[in-house]
Amino acid sequence: MFGREEHNARMRAAEQFDRDTKLPGKRNGALGYIGIEVLRMFLRLRGRKGGRLDPTIGWIGRQLKRARSAVADALRRLKEAGFIDWDRRTRPVDDPTSGQYVEQISSAYYLVQPPSVVQAVRRMLRRPTEAVRRIAAQLARDGKLAASDVSEIIGDVKDPALRAILEEARSSFQSANPPSGQTSALQG
Repeated sequence: MFGREEHNARMRAAEQFDRDTKLPGKRNGALGYIGIEVLRMFLRLRGRKGGRLDPTIGWIGRQLKRARSAVADALRRLKEAGFIDWDRRTRPVDDPTSGQYVEQISSAYYLVQPPSVVQAVRRMLRRPTEAVRRIAAQLARDGKLAASDVSEIIGDVKDPALRAILEEARSSFQSANPPSGQTSALQG
C-alpha cells in the first residue's frame, strides 16, 4: 500500500522510463502510450485498503476507449518491462457439457517496479535506500554515533537523506544512553 505521493512518483517514473527507452524515429518507448494509460488506470483503481486489482481486459478497453487487442498488448509490454504482474484465475464450470471443466475469470494484477524505477521513485520521494538505512542502523547499534566528533562526520555527509538518518540515529542513541552526569537530572 502506498500514498498519493508515491502514486504520483511511480507514474512520473514510468513516463520517464518510456521516454528513456524510446528509440530515434519511433513513436513510443518500451511501454507505449496505451501502456502508460493502462498503468495510470491501475494506479487509480487499486483498492485503497486491500490493494485488490482485478479488472477484465474488455472492461479496461471500454473505459479507455481502446481495442481489446491494444489493451492486451499494453499489458504484455507492462509485464515485460516489470511494472505489473498477474495471476490467471479460473473457476469450475457447473455443467461441463462443452468439454471444459474450468472457465477463465478476470486476472489478478499486481503493481511492481523494475529496480531502475525503484531508485527513481526513491529519489523523487527523497527516501534513503535500504543500504543507507542498514548502515545507519549498524552504526547506531555499534555506538559509533555517540562520539564527540560525530557532528563533524555528519556535517561532511553530502547526501541530505543519509545526513538526516545519521542525525536521527545519533539523537535516539543519545536519548537511550545519556552521559553519566545527566542521569540524575533526567530522573529527578
